[in-house]
Amino acid sequence: MKNYHIGCGFKIGKSWLNYDSSPIALIDQIPLLNLIINLNDKKFPKNIKYGNIVKKSLCKENEADNIFCSHVLEHVTLVDGKKMLKNIYKMLKPGGVFRIVVPSLESRILRYNKYKDADLFMESLGCVNRNENYNFFRKLRFYFGGSRHKWMFDNKSLHYELKISGFKNIRECEFGDSGISIFGEVEEKERFIEENGELKALAFHCIK
Repeated sequence: MKNYHIGCGFKIGKSWLNYDSSPIALIDQIPLLNLIINLNDKKFPKNIKYGNIVKKSLCKENEADNIFCSHVLEHVTLVDGKKMLKNIYKMLKPGGVFRIVVPSLESRILRYNKYKDADLFMESLGCVNRNENYNFFRKLRFYFGGSRHKWMFDNKSLHYELKISGFKNIRECEFGDSGISIFGEVEEKERFIEENGELKALAFHCIK
């Protein structure tokens, strides 16, 4: 069984091929560069694989049994996000499962309407950072480390993107409801419900 965890960050699944495209993740895998450049206090795990799902599929067509992608799609432009979803669709076997989690634009708007806090709302979007110019390395990490959000979704817009990419049986999902035990290795509850339960993320379970 081949399972692909795309945009794994620091979360590694033992039954998964764990991929990340962060330049910092790549630097962390090169000992010499690691000594010269230190952008993160916490280092990426050594057994992750570097791969950019926007540029190409990470395996042969119809090879993956399961794919999980948490808080990744919002870090690329809408055009690149479409490429990413199409490449993921190609990777999956017919009947394969894809689960995706992204921050919810709607949840952030609802919280803004509750508190009327513009600063909180702007920072929650992840596309700006009030401290991004604090020093050179912080600015470098924000713009090139892959943490900046470049697009946001609500339920309707993400469902549409999944549908036009070819996915079927698209349903909203919750943490741990896949019915497939290995997803427990890569799913994190705080990714489904952010900021101590105040912001519910968007999450979909779909089939090729």
